[in-house]
Amino acid sequence: MASFSPRQSVQEALDLLAVRLDPIINQRLKPTLGPLPWVTILTELDSSKGFVPKTYTAGDLSAQLRMITERLGNLGFPFEKSGNREISTLGSELRIVRNRWAHNDEFSALDSWRTNDFVVRLLEGFTDTEGVALAVKNRAAALNAVVKAEGLMPEPIIIKVAVPETVPPPSSKELDGTEHVRPDPAVLVRSDSTDTPTIGTSRSEFEPWPVVIFGDRSVLDELPKKAAKEQVRSVAIEIAEFEGPIHIERLTKLTTAAFDLSRLYPKRERQVVHQIKQACAQADLTLDENKFVWPSVIDRQTWKEFRPNSSDAERPFWHISPTEIANAACFIAAQNPDISQADLRVQTLRTFGYKRQTKQIREHLDCALLAAKLPLGE
Repeated sequence: MASFSPRQSVQEALDLLAVRLDPIINQRLKPTLGPLPWVTILTELDSSKGFVPKTYTAGDLSAQLRMITERLGNLGFPFEKSGNREISTLGSELRIVRNRWAHNDEFSALDSWRTNDFVVRLLEGFTDTEGVALAVKNRAAALNAVVKAEGLMPEPIIIKVAVPETVPPPSSKELDGTEHVRPDPAVLVRSDSTDTPTIGTSRSEFEPWPVVIFGDRSVLDELPKKAAKEQVRSVAIEIAEFEGPIHIERLTKLTTAAFDLSRLYPKRERQVVHQIKQACAQADLTLDENKFVWPSVIDRQTWKEFRPNSSDAERPFWHISPTEIANAACFIAAQNPDISQADLRVQTLRTFGYKRQTKQIREHLDCALLAAKLPLGE
């Protein structure tokens, strides 16, 4: 009998998932797409977000996982059966696993069991009886390996979707104190939508990465050991690809939140920041001069998009890239050629859910408008 290989087990789980997801996605979207392949939606989504053009294939697991974890324009989240985002949460976990597999990380027997358990529960969410039966067999083999290696049964995985105290929304002082601020409807519609007939004309609003617990804080305690580094970097890469451009401070907090840590001390912060910088080189991410991490799918020199949000979004204004703010200001100015300097500032802030100009907000806005080469207010 061949010895158990955790990496091989993970690969088999991901391969099985790729085979099962393709027809599931195709069937769910056929009424919308007709004869078009479902990857058409990803091509349109990239166009709407200003991403670097890419060719997709239906059998590619990374493409499939994007479909079930991201908002698909006007189609929303078509694979969710309820409001708890269970499908996209499990998909987010598996995106991290796939990142680790793609970067040749080492896997333990417990890692393989977790991966197979994610696959089982995801296919259960799609009521894929045949796929579940196959995945359960793989999970059982991984469980036996865990028992043999650790001498104990793994505890049930409880996915936590959010950790509000880790990345708090802006305080009432940071906002206007009383008023809920929504972007002007005009910024929620893209001026050029000819390339997105399926997902519609709406501009992609800011979507925070749904925090999921990928491991416990003991992983962070093990830094800088190899296995711990690999896990932390894979999580950071996934967050940056999902939410970037993202300030390194926010990326650090979200990364530690994925390991069930809500309080970040200076030493731990320095450790994680170091791993994020190493991950940038590993995954072709870019850390710019303003400490924002850019995903590989965006060319920051040519990117003209921005992601509006209301005042209840978990994104402080100074955690929005000056480039993104500048892009919004340029769009507003182009749509309103006679806009005054003061109104341009007000409309730009409103685009990101802000009204009151505190010193910190004003300075960050000034930095962005200077980058856009637009006039500053008095």
